[in-house]
Amino acid sequence: MSDGTSIIQKALQKIGAHSVISPASAEAILVGKDALNSMIEMWLSKGIDFGFAPLNAPGDDLNEPADTRNGIIFNLALILAPDFDNGKTVVSRDLKDIARSEFNTIKRLYRKVAVPDKVVSSTLPKGAGTDSWFLDSRFFNRGDRVKN
Repeated sequence: MSDGTSIIQKALQKIGAHSVISPASAEAILVGKDALNSMIEMWLSKGIDFGFAPLNAPGDDLNEPADTRNGIIFNLALILAPDFDNGKTVVSRDLKDIARSEFNTIKRLYRKVAVPDKVVSSTLPKGAGTDSWFLDSRFFNRGDRVKN
């Protein structure tokens, strides 16, 4: 678990917009917070949910699982790069590749999966005690859906 400011600073560091000698400004951190919130909300809309709540202030805890931290940092760096490039290219091929790989890992681990209902045949018995006076009531009808 990290606070939003450290995640944003690490992302800015990946694109050269933050360092010990030249720290990011307060405005840059606020831009990073807004970008971080919109990125995570976009992931939520794609079904990737790891318990994130949008940050109210940059210093708030992100409450991210440890296995998502690098993916958040590298993907946030890609999103922030156009705002901090100062006319030069700051996104390397390696940064793009790592961000894509980390995002795919997050997607694989945290994407919600819908398990469909089972479709049964007419030869599957319903089980003991389900007899009634209807003909063929001991078996499911072809195409019936059974809850998991």
